[in-house]
Amino acid sequence: MKLGKWTLFVLAALAAAALISADPAGAKDPTGKWVLVIDPAHGGKDDGVQLARKVVEKEVTLAVATLVKRNLEDAKNMTVRFTRMGDADVAMTDRVGSAIKAQADLFISIHVNAGFEKDASGYELYFPGFKGQEAAKGAPKGESAAIVRDMVRTKHLNEGVRFAQILQKKLDPVFPRQDRGLREAPIPILQNLTVPAVVLEAGFATNPNDRKKLQEESVQAAVAKAIADSVREFFQ
Repeated sequence: MKLGKWTLFVLAALAAAALISADPAGAKDPTGKWVLVIDPAHGGKDDGVQLARKVVEKEVTLAVATLVKRNLEDAKNMTVRFTRMGDADVAMTDRVGSAIKAQADLFISIHVNAGFEKDASGYELYFPGFKGQEAAKGAPKGESAAIVRDMVRTKHLNEGVRFAQILQKKLDPVFPRQDRGLREAPIPILQNLTVPAVVLEAGFATNPNDRKKLQEESVQAAVAKAIADSVREFFQ
């Protein structure tokens, strides 16, 4: 029996709804815990941007990531994993792959920004664009698998934006009046991810004030706490 296009769409929608409603923020791991994957940007031969003569981005991102995990040690309902431990070279595909393999419920990539103007300062939050949804509109009609895939992908994108909005509020006290907003962008680390994901650019290495702040342990701790508190709220 050949099913009509509308019937296929309804079946696809029902299948996607079942996947989405089964778990409001993703799928827990076999132990029943949420899985958070943190990506400390750069590492190994890739130093990232330079903040001082002996301080580079890869060190700051790993320090903040480590503090986030420390802040969440008492969270019995989640598991925290890193894309890299120590000063290691990790390919972009491996970072994305580790999140997918871990069946992450949330992926956070931590960076330090750099701008062409010294006046650029503050933090930025990036989320992947809704390309999956646009692709669905242009896909051949009646392809139920594509409809399911794109509906689930859109759900993940919406969850990523929800987390970014939570984090935005908690970062404001760390960078007063320096919120550069949520930005939709085709950042490589966000492509092909099938989990809620956000990229945090925590200040500008090219701005003297930001550069100084990001080297301070108290500021790194404050950024980490903002991230950890946001994760707790996201998984409530």
